[in-house]
Amino acid sequence: MTKLLSALFLLSALLFFGQTQLKVLSKSTKEPVPNAAVYCDDELLGKTDYSGNLSFKTKCKKVEILASNFEDISVDVKKNMEISMIPLSEKRSNIDRVVIQDKSDPRALRILDEVNKKAKENSPKSLDSYHFKSYSKFSIDVDKDSVDVYKNFLAIRKDSLSKVDKKDFIQKEKDKKDSLTAEDFIGATEESQMFLWEKATEYKYSQKFGEKTNIIDNRMSGFKNPIYEALAINISNLDRVPRQLRPENRKLFNFYLSDTLQLDGRKTFVIKFKEITDKKKQNPRKFNGKIYIDSDTYALKKFESQNKKQNEGDIVSVWKPVNGKWFLDYEDIKVKMGSQSFNTSKKDSIKSGQTAKYNRKKFGNYLYVKNRFFDFNINEEQKASEFKGYSLEMKNSDGSLLDQYRTDSLTARESATYTKIDSFVQKHDFEKKLSFLTQLMRGNLRYKMIDFDITKLFSYDKYQGVRLGAGLKLNERFSKTFSPDGYFGYGFKDHTWKYGLGLDVKLSDKRTSVFRIDYVDDVFAAGRFSNNMWDMMTRINDLNLDIHNANFYKNQKWGASYLYDISNSLSMKLSLNKEKQSAVFDYQYKNLGNSFDNTSATLSLKFAPNDKNIMTPTGKYTYEKAFPQIFMNFEKGFNALGGDLDYHRLDALIIHQFRSKLGYTNIKLFGGLSSGTAPIWKNFEIAGHRDGSPDKWYQNINTPSNLGFTTMPAGTFYADKFVGFKISQYLPFRFKTFGSRYSNLEVEYQSAIGDFKNRSDHQFDFQVLDHYYQEVGIIWNRFLGRNFGVGFSYRLGHYQTSEFKDNFGIKLRFNVLN
Repeated sequence: MTKLLSALFLLSALLFFGQTQLKVLSKSTKEPVPNAAVYCDDELLGKTDYSGNLSFKTKCKKVEILASNFEDISVDVKKNMEISMIPLSEKRSNIDRVVIQDKSDPRALRILDEVNKKAKENSPKSLDSYHFKSYSKFSIDVDKDSVDVYKNFLAIRKDSLSKVDKKDFIQKEKDKKDSLTAEDFIGATEESQMFLWEKATEYKYSQKFGEKTNIIDNRMSGFKNPIYEALAINISNLDRVPRQLRPENRKLFNFYLSDTLQLDGRKTFVIKFKEITDKKKQNPRKFNGKIYIDSDTYALKKFESQNKKQNEGDIVSVWKPVNGKWFLDYEDIKVKMGSQSFNTSKKDSIKSGQTAKYNRKKFGNYLYVKNRFFDFNINEEQKASEFKGYSLEMKNSDGSLLDQYRTDSLTARESATYTKIDSFVQKHDFEKKLSFLTQLMRGNLRYKMIDFDITKLFSYDKYQGVRLGAGLKLNERFSKTFSPDGYFGYGFKDHTWKYGLGLDVKLSDKRTSVFRIDYVDDVFAAGRFSNNMWDMMTRINDLNLDIHNANFYKNQKWGASYLYDISNSLSMKLSLNKEKQSAVFDYQYKNLGNSFDNTSATLSLKFAPNDKNIMTPTGKYTYEKAFPQIFMNFEKGFNALGGDLDYHRLDALIIHQFRSKLGYTNIKLFGGLSSGTAPIWKNFEIAGHRDGSPDKWYQNINTPSNLGFTTMPAGTFYADKFVGFKISQYLPFRFKTFGSRYSNLEVEYQSAIGDFKNRSDHQFDFQVLDHYYQEVGIIWNRFLGRNFGVGFSYRLGHYQTSEFKDNFGIKLRFNVLN
């Protein structure tokens, strides 16, 4: 018993003496100050008791102490601390008392409302035209204040490693290779930064011709060839409202009017803001940043933002008036990007048989961004020829022109980055590895000259069952002009191979201009809405559309097409096809059977007036997808050249997304029209997601698609003309459950109505959608903080039944990229 009490006493003593002991007194009365809050950054460490005492543990070197009716104080952390706080003067401004409240200052909100109202008036885009230039420098390095310490540490470490007997150091071959690569990189960064990228850019705008961005020159350490997908990265508040000022984020922050001062000779409001997290633990004096507003124009003049954690990063953006409009003048950004950790010495307190533990030395890695804007020209005449082509074009990429645009000379450490990191990247072939990642963004897996199509690997539908396959395309490393491709797939339910072969001929390296011939022998869902001109990520959303659909037809097609970008916003594709088609489900059309020869031509158009694109060696890349997006397809079947069918088929889709005080809104309007001699697959299935006759409730689970209905039985409703509407609304708030991720809620409504003029010509079991089909739903995105969402939809109106199980559907939305 005595031994147990001794052990407990020793443990208590260790815990007690391992903590900081604080006593807080009033400087004027020498009385204890109870309920004084002690904060490390924005984390509450505790509050003093009635005797003014508090014990706490922290890694912070400084803490803030706050108490009612006393001046705030910041002090260094010591083992034993006795702090005297100064009582507040009666004459002191009461602005800090307002800050303590858990709600925004109404005066600050009124000013921010005026900022949003006058945003268009203050924007440079209210001018007839403008153009200006910029110089940007992106670098990754240790903290600038720690560079000398870092260099000295690496020098000592290198000397120590040279004395280690490598015979006693046994590693697997892969670990040895990784270790050598890491050491090469560490050696390279002793005298240079980890990464350096400079870019000189010209921005043009015209009310008549739109926007144009020209990369005058750029150089990226380590890479001989430009990384086109990175050229459009905008780590800046250029043409962007900081998220703290957006109306839909108003409830995520508290805002307080803290001061009015003269800045650059102009009266300026200063508004502090803080992110709302855990109100009980938040430091009421710890702000996330400041917003400076010009009092005359209510224009955003300066924006400062700091990370909640000290030394994690900060942003400063400054605007200036030019001809009455506010242009971005300069920016400095610092963001922490992890850290490097080095073993220094073994810990002594290791028991026999345990793995060795080490003391470690850490250095934080930071991304530094410097943006400078200059040479502003207002309302000069702009020529249409200057705006031709895509939104972003690259003029030069060897860095030879950068010295003309640098606002200051490179330091010795920065200059060394180009030689050191170039050598390192070339030695370890990282340029090819990065190419793999950029192609993955397009939906391809790249290996040398071959791109593999990830959408061809796996699918499932009710007719084929599980389908496995592969698709590959020879890329620009094979030829800059010719690109053969092919795919195959095998269905384990229909026991049939499918395949396709094609050849693209690239006719221009300035814009999309591609002639294609192909042959396809495959099966397709009957009546599917056209997805011509859709991008890869949009198509991926429809991969599971036919999971409960068995109405397929076989198609053997010879085709030729021409794809051309008329402008940055408008694309067209003209296709000519000779097909042999037959139903692989129980179907007859009129008295013509279920197999037809078809000769057809299709014109497809895509209009995306606000998309921003760049031409790359791989093809056009949309680096900023914007809305609205409009798609249209017109197909004509000819009763000639061996064709049996004579029909017209037209479909259209309009997608629009926008933000408002209500949150983020997504609207889709779509419809189609078919006439003439056209079998069911040349008409339209109104796509359903659920099983037509589910035995179990879990058979109603599916994944969302672009235009499908969660509660509608698949392969059931068809029309020769129809119109559909879908709207989803992200509610303007977010919340936490588990982990650090925020969840949000999305409500949606979807409806469609159609008709079928000669329904009796199509002999199979189906329904005509001649009444409004309606469903409503709600989705919990990032369910319980995880990488997927869970949704519930319910059928309303004419097609609703008395059975609950017939009317509901559950969907799972997987967030692959976040």
